[in-house]
This record gives sequence, structure tokens and C-alpha cells, in this order.
Amino acid sequence: MDNIVTLDMLRIERNKPRKCICDQYNKKFTVDSVNREVTCDCGQIVDPFEAMEYLARHYDRLNEQHKGMHEQKKLWLKEKPHSVLFKKLEQSYKRGTMLPSCPNCEMPFEYEKITSHTNAEFYRKLKAREANKSGEA
Repeated sequence: MDNIVTLDMLRIERNKPRKCICDQYNKKFTVDSVNREVTCDCGQIVDPFEAMEYLARHYDRLNEQHKGMHEQKKLWLKEKPHSVLFKKLEQSYKRGTMLPSCPNCEMPFEYEKITSHTNAEFYRKLKAREANKSGEA
């Protein structure tokens, strides 16, 4: 009986507000699979049950995001194959942090400095003629 510890100074505060400052209707969570934690965008650790409950209550927003992505996929599939090249160029451009390089001199240049476009079929025929002439000489 001498090893019993009494805790008569312990109190439970049930009405204390949460520290999460995020918008109640637009929360975003991050799942840390190593530490097995769910974190809110504001940095507060969230109870996994509360995060799942929030997602279950606000499923309509998730459905709208899913529908939007599905519609975007449909639009991209309808586009012509050369659009894929321009999408890759746009991704590598990264809002001005990257510049294209000239295929001949390897020097970078600004997209705004492109003055015109040339007919691809005409250009390929011209290059083929030049290659034939250099092969005959």
C-alpha cells in the first residue's frame, strides 16, 4: 500500500478551443506514414478519426474536384498529339525560370524572340535536298 501515488491535482479542461486556424470548409491534410500522423496545413497534428470525419462530411467538395479533373482529362484527350509537345514545353518553361536552347548553337533564348513559324513540310524537303547535294558532291 505504500507504492500508491495519488493524483488529486489533475484536471480535465473540456471547453478549451482547438489551435487549428484553417478555414473550416477548406482544410487540407498531410498523411505521414512513417510517424503515423495526420497533419493539417496549419501544422497542427490532427486526430486521424477527425480528419476522416471531415472528409466524410465534405465529400461534395472532393467529388467536385474529381469531376473537374475528369473533365480536364477529356479535354486533353480531344486535343491533337502536337499539343503534348507544347504541354511538355510549358512544363519545362516553369514560369520563366527555364529558357529553351537553340538546337544549332545551344544558346538559350526567350520565347518572345521567336519571330515567325515555317512550314514544316517545306523545311523537311529543303533539308532533304541539301543532304542529297552534300552526298553527291
